[in-house]
Amino acid sequence: MASVVEETTCMKLIVPVLNRFDLLQRMIESIDVKATVYVINNSGEIQDGFFMRNPLVKVHWLDMPSNLGVASSWNLGIKMLPFESCWFITSADTWFQPGALEMLQTAKNDAITLAESFPHYQTFAVGEKVVEQIGLFDEALHPIYFEDNDYERRVTNAGLRVDRLPLALGHDNSSTIKSDNKFADRNNVTFADNKNYYDHKQADARFDEGRWSLLRRRQNSWD
Repeated sequence: MASVVEETTCMKLIVPVLNRFDLLQRMIESIDVKATVYVINNSGEIQDGFFMRNPLVKVHWLDMPSNLGVASSWNLGIKMLPFESCWFITSADTWFQPGALEMLQTAKNDAITLAESFPHYQTFAVGEKVVEQIGLFDEALHPIYFEDNDYERRVTNAGLRVDRLPLALGHDNSSTIKSDNKFADRNNVTFADNKNYYDHKQADARFDEGRWSLLRRRQNSWD
């Protein structure tokens, strides 16, 4: 894996991945700034021989024994880089047009900064002041969907900024689900369950971080 970049002078990108490692490679090869990419591999398998051909990029690869899910992966990325003023997070099935990451690095530490185009959380930034005030993403929303809606709702309720940038991005929407019938079948169940949890949280006027739940982790498993 490429390792020519000094971590103290480069962008740090957090990226969870479950499958379609070809799209992850495409994303990394589209990076046009010095960057360290922290890959959170949720496939449950050790990935050998994954070759990076971008000399601007260094990769830290974390093989998880099971699927953490989106919220837990984003939170892990934030926790393992505790001294950042902003955390930059991207989807593995995104790719960057020239200048997109340079623009993203203008994100402020008192805001969440989203892509102007849908899906808004395909590539985004979370400022340290946001995490200090409202905490992390709600890990009860496992493994995917509504963790972003919940966080944005909490940010807005706290009177913090939601900025949107016209980032030049490409994105294969829902590539993980579309590429595996098992995931698509499970998503039909877990999407509805997460929506129910999120709707109840709204109805109860809850703006808390929530918490990881063993019951929800097991019943919503895609493993």
